[in-house]
Amino acid sequence: MVMETNDVIEKGMGFARAGDYAEALRVFDEDLCFTQHPTAMSYYALSLANVEGNYDKAISLCLMAAEKEFYNPEIYLNLGRIFLLNGQKSVAVRAFRKGLKFDNSNHSLLHEMRNLGVRRRPVLTFLPRQNVVNKYLGMIITGKIVL
Repeated sequence: MVMETNDVIEKGMGFARAGDYAEALRVFDEDLCFTQHPTAMSYYALSLANVEGNYDKAISLCLMAAEKEFYNPEIYLNLGRIFLLNGQKSVAVRAFRKGLKFDNSNHSLLHEMRNLGVRRRPVLTFLPRQNVVNKYLGMIITGKIVL
C-alpha cells in the first residue's frame, strides 16, 4: 500500500511539473493521499488554481503545506505561482524570495524571478536607486565593471 501511495503521489506531481494540471488533479482526486505529503499538497493546490480557478482554497492548501515543511523551496515556488495566477505579483515575489532563502540556487525560483523582472535592492538603501553611487556600486558587485 505504501509503495502504491508513493507512486500515485509521484505520478500526480509529475503531471503538475509538466504543466498538465487537469491530469494531475484527476490523479490526486482519485486518492487523497497527497494530504499527508506537503510537496504533493502544494502541487495539488497549484493544479486546483490552474484548472478550477479556486485561488482561495489553493492558497490555503499551499500555506498548510508550508507550515508542515517550512524549509521546502518547492512549496514556496508553487505558492508564488498561485499568487501570480491570482494577480498578486508582490505577494508572489515574497513567496519566491522566501523559497530562495532555503535554496538560493533553485533554478525554478530563479527563473520565476527573472521572468518577473525583479531587481535587487539598491546597494545603499538610504540613497535612491538612480543615484550615481548606487549605480556604480551595483555594477561593480554584479561584475559589469571590473576595477
